[in-house]
Amino acid sequence: MRPLGIVRRIIPCLDVDADVVVKGVNFEGLRVMGDPVELASRYEEEGADEVFLLDITATIEGRKTFLKTVKNVAGAINIPLGVGGGIRSLEDADAAFKAGGADKVSVNTAAVKNPELVTILSREYGAQSVVVAIDVRKRGGDSWRVYVEGGKREVRLDGVEWARRLRNLAPVSCW
Repeated sequence: MRPLGIVRRIIPCLDVDADVVVKGVNFEGLRVMGDPVELASRYEEEGADEVFLLDITATIEGRKTFLKTVKNVAGAINIPLGVGGGIRSLEDADAAFKAGGADKVSVNTAAVKNPELVTILSREYGAQSVVVAIDVRKRGGDSWRVYVEGGKREVRLDGVEWARRLRNLAPVSCW
């Protein structure tokens, strides 16, 4: 029995590159893990509360997110689906929601480049449908540096301060 007020949620994030799920450490040494549809379905069967698909190369390659894969996964599962990678604008988010079947969108690099995007997306879709992913690495003491572009480029932001700023921009979920 869980103590009152504590909610456990299982939300696997599937890193996808070229339509396959990959796993690595700090975005390096990637190994193929399998098909996104099969893995998302398996997570659902095993009790996941929702699934996130993260297109790990969309931002780096300057392309939009992988809507065909999103649509295929959304059609195979009955739990909420979040989508990240390549979401740079209201139009990109709209495409993920409408064409792809996403229930949530996640932004990272786009939010760092244009923090107002967080407010725009939250107003349009509701804060419950917008997640800001924050990639950080510890940099001495209690300092956490923010990274963008798939964890490849450090920016001059402290992770804790960035999270506080995001909370003030709009009520969004941070993970």
